[in-house]
Amino acid sequence: MQLWDSLASVSASHSVLTLGFFDGVHLGHQALLREVVGYAQQHRCPSVVVTLWPHPRIVLGKEPGGFHLINGLNYKLELLEASGVDGVVVLEFTLELAHQSPLEFLQRVVGMPSCPRCIFMGYDHRFGRGGAGDFTVLSQFCKPLGIDTRQGQPLQLDGLEVSSTLVRRAIQQGDTEYAARLMGRNFSFRGTVAHGFRLGQRMGFPTANIEPYEPWQLVPGHGVYEGWCQIRTDSGVDRFKAVVNVGTRPTVSSGRAVSIEAHLLDFQGDLYGQELEVGFNRKLRPELKFSSVDDLKMQIAKDIECVRTGR
Repeated sequence: MQLWDSLASVSASHSVLTLGFFDGVHLGHQALLREVVGYAQQHRCPSVVVTLWPHPRIVLGKEPGGFHLINGLNYKLELLEASGVDGVVVLEFTLELAHQSPLEFLQRVVGMPSCPRCIFMGYDHRFGRGGAGDFTVLSQFCKPLGIDTRQGQPLQLDGLEVSSTLVRRAIQQGDTEYAARLMGRNFSFRGTVAHGFRLGQRMGFPTANIEPYEPWQLVPGHGVYEGWCQIRTDSGVDRFKAVVNVGTRPTVSSGRAVSIEAHLLDFQGDLYGQELEVGFNRKLRPELKFSSVDDLKMQIAKDIECVRTGR
């Protein structure tokens, strides 16, 4: 898969484009991307995703508590590559771009050296200043230029339309099993193992204190999860079952800072400074404040047994 930072770099003629942010690359996104790739193969032309980074809501800063994303950019690019598209254009989203009207935005997109043959767009995608641009605006702009336009249809699961918003809500509520159904894979993110207070090690359950790469990385709601950690090694990738705690550790700390700590089952070694991916299968229980450290240790042992046996 090729990667570009501007549409001017896309040299292939008569490409098929799709516009969108694709956070989470969920089942709805995957269905749209299959249509794009299928059209491109049928017409023997390259398939190209045009996406933005960072997310407009992060740049505009209108979220009171900050806006959080399901995937970082590199992870999203890997997921897009796995979909089979030939290339991705990552446009930097700036305040200047935010102030462009829908028509100005389309002139920038379509005004590439090689005019696209077709543009696909998701059913709920918006573009241009204030999100005023929709599929109707796109179609009206493209028709005089002889550019075909196609709109993806909503995909439903359990009577609800699959969307990035729905995935984020499930993750924030700790329902990582439902999030996995919406995405077709476990929710996971990547980060670096940082130095912590070594409290887990002193209790006999050493943990990796994981700092996400991006400050806007979405993490599950507070609780204890059955999950896994994946570590890259010289020989490949190793994956370990893990008990993952997301929260403030109320039994051993009075602070309010949220941490992500993972105890890797059957792992021996030092992870400090290493990069890893942490995934979430299901929530085992809420984060609790125990009356003593011994009670906490007993519960952690039970959590480990649950993860080991899958019960």
